[in-house]
Amino acid sequence: MTIHSGRSRWARSELFAPRICAVKSGARSSSVAKMWEGLTRAYSSMSAAIERDMVPEAGMPLAWYEVLLHLSRSEGGMMRYQELAKVAGITNSGASRRLEQMTKAGLIERRSCATDRRGVFAHVTPKGEAAFAKAHSVFVSSLESNFGGKLKAGEADQISAALSRLG
Repeated sequence: MTIHSGRSRWARSELFAPRICAVKSGARSSSVAKMWEGLTRAYSSMSAAIERDMVPEAGMPLAWYEVLLHLSRSEGGMMRYQELAKVAGITNSGASRRLEQMTKAGLIERRSCATDRRGVFAHVTPKGEAAFAKAHSVFVSSLESNFGGKLKAGEADQISAALSRLG
């Protein structure tokens, strides 16, 4: 079930990541700008590294893993297409294309909303659950090998705490 759907939004993100020059309006602004630049650089390189592991080892791109992750955390393994688009950070049409590819691969199925004729849900299938379990193992292993080993003891907790305050 290996699918090559082009560059994922993760890989494309490096094209849109702003390169911020040092801000001269004060030390605080400059450190915040450097932090932002570091976040975008880390995000781009980590996403690319994880993508390189996901496709050959899990048989799916990182973007598909993220859809399955969101569905696995939702009640009944089901979410509206528009809600998935929002949490995935893509357009509704982008979500429709991605979800159609995943439907053709048998990972998810479309379900109509009983209370709203226009509403469409994505529901994870048993094949999708099995694929997610495999992909999750690859994802965690990739995170540890590509990211975790570069941090000192306690740094992951500190970074996580700081990021949780941002939103």
